[in-house]
Amino acid sequence: MKPLRLTVLMVAVLLAGCGFQLRGTINLPPDWQELHLQTASPNSELSRALRDGAARAGINWVDLSDANYIVYLGNEQFRRRNLTIASNARAAEFELEMSTNMRVTDRQGNVLLPETEVKNVQIITNDPENIAGKAEEARLLRDEMRTLLVQDLLRKLRFLAEDSGAASSGAASP
Repeated sequence: MKPLRLTVLMVAVLLAGCGFQLRGTINLPPDWQELHLQTASPNSELSRALRDGAARAGINWVDLSDANYIVYLGNEQFRRRNLTIASNARAAEFELEMSTNMRVTDRQGNVLLPETEVKNVQIITNDPENIAGKAEEARLLRDEMRTLLVQDLLRKLRFLAEDSGAASSGAASP
């Protein structure tokens, strides 16, 4: 039993030492952990998913007056286009695209991240003989795309926080 514990401990130390993190976890500096979310659709599925994902990452959404940084989130856009056409003149594959825009400023209004499009694209095959199943698959895929979009938004925040931290520490040194 002791060799198993020792092996598990060694694997944990190795993973921690190489910088391994579970997918979806982000570490932000303390001044980036209290943000304000500004959106035209605060109750949209994307806004709720971003608030939930950020909360799991240790981000607190606060009032505008208490925030160091403001995240402006655009509306979720969803597009579907025919990718290939089958011999019966029906779509054989669809391309699904979900996107939004984001912008980040500090509390003084200085733009840290200009308006940027964040998008996720997936391809789904069409089966005209299984309409109900494909409709459910498309719904699940849309939810997954939203989750991936939130992860991309959080990654952009992490990179922005790291860049601003490096810039401020670089500016402080001669």
